[in-house]
Amino acid sequence: MDKKEKEALVAKYGKDKLRILEIPVDEKQTEMIEATAVVPSRTVLGQYMKWTDSNPKKAQEILLRGCLLSHKEQIEADDFMFNTTVALLADLIPIGQGNIKKFF
Repeated sequence: MDKKEKEALVAKYGKDKLRILEIPVDEKQTEMIEATAVVPSRTVLGQYMKWTDSNPKKAQEILLRGCLLSHKEQIEADDFMFNTTVALLADLIPIGQGNIKKFF
């Protein structure tokens, strides 16, 4: 990816929302590709969670298609790469650590 493409992605999504995923090409994990992804938005998360229980395959496809910005065709064509990428994208879901306190 050249500098101009990177600048366009930063302008569209914001630098803080972009990530590089290192994805192994096969189970030997000797070769990796770097795919660009964006942190899941509320809309993508809502659709992903809507289908998680009733149609997990569809939920995974929603997460991948909603977040992955490069190498989509290559990753979708390979089950190992697809599952690895979905797991990495799930780790990008922004969840903070809160506290629960007694009311009284």
